[in-house]
Amino acid sequence: MNRRFLFAIAALFSFAACGKKAEKPVSIQTAPVTRRDIIVDATATAIIEPINIVEVKSKTASGQITKMTVEVGSYVKPGDLIVQIDTRDLTNAANQAQADFEAAQAKLTTSTAQKKRSDDLFAQRIITAQENETANLDYANSQASFVRARTSLDLAQTRLEDATVRAPVEGTVIEKTVSLGQVIQAGTSSVGGGSTILKMANLQRVRARALVNETDIGQIVAGQEATVTVDAFPDRPFRGKVEKVEPQAVVQQNVTMFPVLISLSNEEGLLKPGMNGEAAVLVDRRTAVLAIPNDAVRSMREVQAVAPLLNLNPDSVSAQLRASMGAMFRGGPGGRPGGAGGTRGPGGRSQTSNGEVDLLPQGFGGQGGGFQQVEVTDADCKKVSDALKKQPAVAKQLDALREQMRNPDADRRALFTQTQELYTKLGVDARIAGACRRREGGNGGGPMGGGAGGGRAGGAPAGAAQGGARGGRGDQAARAVEVPQAPGMRARARTGLVFVQKADSTWEPRMVRLGVANFDYTEVLDGLREGENVALLSAAAMQAQRQQAQDRARQMMGGGSPLGGGAAGGRGGPGGGPGGGGPSPQATPSRPRN
Repeated sequence: MNRRFLFAIAALFSFAACGKKAEKPVSIQTAPVTRRDIIVDATATAIIEPINIVEVKSKTASGQITKMTVEVGSYVKPGDLIVQIDTRDLTNAANQAQADFEAAQAKLTTSTAQKKRSDDLFAQRIITAQENETANLDYANSQASFVRARTSLDLAQTRLEDATVRAPVEGTVIEKTVSLGQVIQAGTSSVGGGSTILKMANLQRVRARALVNETDIGQIVAGQEATVTVDAFPDRPFRGKVEKVEPQAVVQQNVTMFPVLISLSNEEGLLKPGMNGEAAVLVDRRTAVLAIPNDAVRSMREVQAVAPLLNLNPDSVSAQLRASMGAMFRGGPGGRPGGAGGTRGPGGRSQTSNGEVDLLPQGFGGQGGGFQQVEVTDADCKKVSDALKKQPAVAKQLDALREQMRNPDADRRALFTQTQELYTKLGVDARIAGACRRREGGNGGGPMGGGAGGGRAGGAPAGAAQGGARGGRGDQAARAVEVPQAPGMRARARTGLVFVQKADSTWEPRMVRLGVANFDYTEVLDGLREGENVALLSAAAMQAQRQQAQDRARQMMGGGSPLGGGAAGGRGGPGGGPGGGGPSPQATPSRPRN
């Protein structure tokens, strides 16, 4: 009995220790909102190949190779000797053609004299017309023989000259298909195109053929910068530019890819045809923009899963986010960060901040909503400016509507409709006009800023405590490096959910607008200020799952309550009966597990 009691006490302490471990709170890591450069690129495997391969053949001379001065890898210049073909037959053919030419020339001279005499005699009526015609026919035949002999002589001399094959261009021999003593066929006189002596290419400029997945090919256009790293020089990147994107897809192992040709400079001769490596094409780049780790970004669908990790009620978080998005849509207090009040302070504006009624998004407020932004050029903005100058009365009406828009109680939908009608009257697109206003800085600290003091255009630096969360966006375009992009592939703003740590170490859910992203970081367009800390939830979620798995394992091992016995066959306590489904008290006790 004492033995059973000791086993029960040991099991009690073991399960109590396990229970304490299960109660350990999940640690939440944070990361600050900082400014950094975000580079978006498309990567693919690549192989180095020459840009232009020249096949060297003997044009008209056939015969045996008697001399060969180059090997694979030899560098040759135009006119350098490559191979020498046996010239004995060619020399004899040229000598015979020369003799035939001289005989035809002598015959033509004789026929010319005979024709002249025959014409004189016929004019004096000494010979008949038939005799004169015979002399003229002989002269014509002599002329034809002379032309044939001269042509044969030219061909024979050309074949003799072509027996000495020289380099047509500057380059490096990359392949040699013949050897000394081999008989080759001329390229122009053979049905099969003749024998290829060697292949050569100029390797001072090469190109990388990268096979890009079809999911990324829409972002790649000619002129984009690219970096190629080959296996032979892993620490030496080679920079180039996209030359073209081939239209025909290549399917390998049921994966559709498109060849992208990248031109590279190879002055040092380090890159050789056939080298394997990896190519990274620069698709987009943002410089000194607010960014957060991708681990901090969540969607509305994940609220139920991530809110408990932060000791937040999922239903309360969902209600708070819906109210926040509704306030942002209506322009009332508690909207998204902006204005002189900073984050959620007085002066917070709606999605159409600072009177930008022409950019009011349709159907905003739902999941995944956001601005309908367009990219504009100088020509687009000049067209809008000229239209406003031509109709100053309409321009004044637009200014009045923007003033009304700054009123929190304004009917934004009605104002938006009126603005659309005025822009239609001007003959310009309202979205383009709004984009031009943002680009030029707008009124009152920038249309994309939050109000007085918000953004660089308003005076205070972007990210300052008194500035709007969107401050600084006006000059981000000026700091961004221009990267050629495919038409229609400009990154569109999207929304995301983040949890911001407050001063009392509690968490605040917040909807933010996001821009471009790479594998590590995402650009923040709106909703966060520099220096705020956001929660990194992937590690916490994995830790919570691991603890849940451990708890389930302990419950299965313990069979429910440590003292009362469970359905899994737990043993009853000292004062209680046997656990349900467990062995009888008379059974030999097993060794307890810790």
